[in-house]
Amino acid sequence: MDRHWIYADYMPDNTGCTLASVHFLTTPGGRELLESVERIADIAHMDVASIAHLRRRWSAQHIHAATTICECRRRASADTGKFFASHMSPHEFWAVPEALEQATSQAVAAHKATRFAAAMPGSLILDACCGIGGDAFGLAAAGPVLAVEVDPLRAWLAHHNTRAIKTRHPLTVIQADIRQAPFQISSIAGFHIDPARRSGGRRSPRYEDMFPEPAIIEALIRQIPCGAVKLSPATDFSKLPPGHLELISENRVTVQAVLWTGKIAATLDSTARSATIIRKHRPPWSITGKPESITRLFPPATWIYEVDGAVIRSSLCPELLRRVSCSALSNDGGYITSVNDLTHPALTAFRVSHVMDYSPRNLKHWLGENKIPTASAGGCIEIKTRGGLGIDTDALQRRLKDFGPWTILIYRGINGITAAITQRPSAQPASDSIHVAR
Repeated sequence: MDRHWIYADYMPDNTGCTLASVHFLTTPGGRELLESVERIADIAHMDVASIAHLRRRWSAQHIHAATTICECRRRASADTGKFFASHMSPHEFWAVPEALEQATSQAVAAHKATRFAAAMPGSLILDACCGIGGDAFGLAAAGPVLAVEVDPLRAWLAHHNTRAIKTRHPLTVIQADIRQAPFQISSIAGFHIDPARRSGGRRSPRYEDMFPEPAIIEALIRQIPCGAVKLSPATDFSKLPPGHLELISENRVTVQAVLWTGKIAATLDSTARSATIIRKHRPPWSITGKPESITRLFPPATWIYEVDGAVIRSSLCPELLRRVSCSALSNDGGYITSVNDLTHPALTAFRVSHVMDYSPRNLKHWLGENKIPTASAGGCIEIKTRGGLGIDTDALQRRLKDFGPWTILIYRGINGITAAITQRPSAQPASDSIHVAR
């Protein structure tokens, strides 16, 4: 197939780095350049003197490649990075910014690997459109992995990174177009694919805009017994092929959707959905059920809870409500309420102090009358909204900035647009009373 046609559809942003400029960094001179850049504290904001010092020995293109690689591996291996792990060699992990941003973290990849391990332990897995290898490294805990990437630089980076991350099973990386099937389909027991989601140079949530195109994805689904299609959480799920849909959040951010197919979907129930919540230093928590809509709203009680985005996007809020004995405040189920003080992986708690019909003027008046003493305030005011209300939260926060540390939850509830003045449990006011004004 004509490779020029491929890149007309898929043009990854490698931030000006080329295969030649990155490969130079593996030479003795390139290693010395990397070490010089690594000694610079703030790579992203190098001063003129630092750049001039490097330019005495190396070209601008090589310096750009070195600073890009060093900055990305710092981000990847930081305590909050996607590839932070004791068994990883941070100085050998290389990436470019867009590829790192799009990569699945080790924690999420490990969760997905458990699905494959349960359905087909030790069998060969194809990781199509592998990028820099985020999913491939995780999947290699379940079985040997053949990782395929069309972009030459990203394929090279994935191969290079096999030296940085140790895997249980063998991991092979090849640079090829997945549509040319550079392997024997009959030898593959499971597949994972992360199609590019772009149209006209912009990110797109439309299944029809995937690259490779839906026909290729659906061919993999038909021909391979187990499968996983990584998707944006914003994808129109009604357009997808049959399968079990799972929404995954990591550290309270909904990071991806996964369409499970074949044996894995059958195990999970293809008529249901799942939401999985992953937190650092905690085991994953999942909920599975039939997608439903909220049918009844209630006024706020003592506690309001913000529901994790993966549960909301999977339309499993009604299922969660039944499990935790709470009531819905908003139509999307994003805010729920209870008289009970709950600790739950899917919930963020707020203690309610006052509830009113939303009005900036009334909010400012109440906050002025109930200002927390400066010595105990210890924070800024926080504004959170749900339901597409069109409120400029930044402007409202500036207007109310002197009245912290309240958290104001604004939503469309049973009595219209409502403002609940709350505090997070670590900053609760002394009073246990709740006042509701209408």
